[in-house]
Amino acid sequence: MKRILFSVIGMTMLMAVSQSEGLACTCGSSSGNLSIKQQVKEAQKQSRAVFVGKVMQVFQQPDASGVLVKFRVEKSWKGRLTREVTVATGQGGGDCGYRFEVDDSYLVYAYGPNENSLGTNICQRTAALSEAGTDIKLLGKSKTLIKR
Repeated sequence: MKRILFSVIGMTMLMAVSQSEGLACTCGSSSGNLSIKQQVKEAQKQSRAVFVGKVMQVFQQPDASGVLVKFRVEKSWKGRLTREVTVATGQGGGDCGYRFEVDDSYLVYAYGPNENSLGTNICQRTAALSEAGTDIKLLGKSKTLIKR
């Protein structure tokens, strides 16, 4: 009887651990040994686009896998961006999605195959503008946006 009880308890614990690991967000970061300047430079290099934008709208993706965030771009350091850009991200929590708020501004480091298909998450250096002063200073002068 003890053997059965321990087996049931063991299986229950194993299932609980397996489920929580499946939902956990894990960022593969090796930037711990780099200076902030090196981290910003590396993040810019690895990104498809880097910009400051104000969130105009957040809406559910059609397949419900995450959200789309529509930004009005204010400054850009990388990418051929227009005044309005849409970026995909997760819901937040276990899927690594970044939670954006309408009317707030952010420094966004976005990845993707091109400027028309961008995404970001909490594993990037994306941050609220109020917390991104060091990055903005290190990024230097922004470039002109494409007018469309």
